[in-house]
Amino acid sequence: MKATRDIIGKLLLGLGMLFILNAIFGRYLVLPGYLASLDAGQATMGQATEAVGAWKVIRYLLWAYSFKLGIYLLILGYSFFTSMSVSRRWVIAVVGFVYIGFAYAPLPSPGSMIFGVGGVVATLFIGLIIRAWAKERTTLPEGAKSVSDYRMAAYFFFAMATYTLCPLLGVKAFALKPEKMIQYGLQTEAGSFAFHLLIELLLGWLFLFLAQRKSNSVAEVGSHNH
Repeated sequence: MKATRDIIGKLLLGLGMLFILNAIFGRYLVLPGYLASLDAGQATMGQATEAVGAWKVIRYLLWAYSFKLGIYLLILGYSFFTSMSVSRRWVIAVVGFVYIGFAYAPLPSPGSMIFGVGGVVATLFIGLIIRAWAKERTTLPEGAKSVSDYRMAAYFFFAMATYTLCPLLGVKAFALKPEKMIQYGLQTEAGSFAFHLLIELLLGWLFLFLAQRKSNSVAEVGSHNH
């Protein structure tokens, strides 16, 4: 049974890595076809297929979903090397697949009110996480405190990235209203905020990685002590 799980896990991991590689390098293959469909002014998938060829459209769609599918398959693949129950694994598999299926579903352009409400809710969650971190940290053993601090550093940068979306998309750079961005000459401003966003996301993921690595080392020390 374990040997079968290992084989399935390795196959999913291999497929996930292929999707990740396609996400990184595939743009050089599919971008010309995508730009051709834009140049042809094709709004629907059927029109785009007629204009630039079905294979180019399929190749573009495969690339568009590659990163999401790659991460999904990596999580699913590695789950086969854990003690996760079969039912939990199926929940992850189904929910993840359904989400990815609707990830590019067209949505109406949100107004400032929706973004405002969403921002307030996100801020509430951020505040509750900070409060929970402070209460939890006092009860943690010394090694686990470092894990908690790394995670808080990650949450800080994710919070900063969350707020950076506000000036990027809203009143400062008008990324949601490109005609205003062009009218006021804010393209450089938008690029600057996008760079800030990238830095904050990278730092957030870095500290989350450090937290996970520290957590693993703490767990190993604990198992040796027992």
